[in-house]
Amino acid sequence: MNADAVRGDAPTGPSEGTERVDRSTAYRRGDATAAAPRTVPLARLRGHCAAVFRAAGLDGAAADLVADSLVDAEARGIGSHGVNRTRIYAERLRGGMIDAAARPAVVREQPGGVHIDAGNAIGHLGAQAGTDAAVERALQGAVCVAGVANSNHCGTLAYFTRQVAARGLVAIAMSTAPPTMVYFGGRTRAVGTNPVSMAVPRAGGPPVTVDMATSATARGKIILAHQLGTEIPDGWAVDEAGRPTTDPAAALLGSVLPFAGPKGSGLAMMVELLCGALVAGVTADGIGDMYEDWTRTQRVSHLFIVLNPDGWLGREAFLAHVEAFARRVHDLPPAEGFDQVLLPGEVEENARAAAERDGVTLSASVAADLDAIAAEVGLDHRLTTAPR
Repeated sequence: MNADAVRGDAPTGPSEGTERVDRSTAYRRGDATAAAPRTVPLARLRGHCAAVFRAAGLDGAAADLVADSLVDAEARGIGSHGVNRTRIYAERLRGGMIDAAARPAVVREQPGGVHIDAGNAIGHLGAQAGTDAAVERALQGAVCVAGVANSNHCGTLAYFTRQVAARGLVAIAMSTAPPTMVYFGGRTRAVGTNPVSMAVPRAGGPPVTVDMATSATARGKIILAHQLGTEIPDGWAVDEAGRPTTDPAAALLGSVLPFAGPKGSGLAMMVELLCGALVAGVTADGIGDMYEDWTRTQRVSHLFIVLNPDGWLGREAFLAHVEAFARRVHDLPPAEGFDQVLLPGEVEENARAAAERDGVTLSASVAADLDAIAAEVGLDHRLTTAPR
């Protein structure tokens, strides 16, 4: 298969009679002839995306949740999970691959644990249900683990773990993903990029937050690079033959690489076993690819672990230790080229603050695609005239 074919303008959705979308046409590339980048206020961008999701079938609350998650990622500088995902979510909804009317429900509960069936709802609803259930129960004790089955891609996990930290609790979250990553020592797709996020509350500032894929980079960054027509760095991916590549088109036909070789591979496998095998009994090829596979639902699984400091050291003592540690990190002498040593998540917090003030700048390609998908779902406004 010619990697250049990925650069075509074919839609991501299935044509009539298509069982599986060819990888060469699964990833829409933006309009390279579009105008200059566009700076958009967050409220306007959020309103535009929410309107698209309502037109695609979600009710108001669900549409607002998904839009807020995407705009939050965009504002924090995580464009790989930002508003460029609006199209694929809308097309999965319109194509019946996501049940727009589904509502996650608790199917089993026991001390310290709750099992939720998302019912093929959009992943943000499944993840929010797991977050809320775990928080509610952890506040009554020391810990709660919530497993969510039959879900879909849910955006950034940090969107949910930060909510937990805002309640003064500690969060650990993980999610399965379709197999698009090689396992260490292999050369073909074997395991998902299976992300992990953790958030710890702070009394004197935003939570300490880690959110990362188990791959060398989030696959969404490769998709975004393809949409923008830019190369990717060495060490991110291999082509179909398992050879290193800097061409995002070839990388999308091939596989992403795990971070730190066997370490990333091992962590990805453990997420797959804990989330996929333990929570849902769905792993590896049992998980559908939202871009490439239109024959079935995704069946993604999430796991949320919430710990209440009151059940351990005690909230005040714990927060004091966290703050002391944060001060120690901030007081470290910075390396050459750095102004200050920052805590995990602070770069994104600073970006979010700037975006609240100045808006976000979208590439011409992403802005044009947001207008295009709005037209396709029947909306008569465009991004520059979207509701505030």
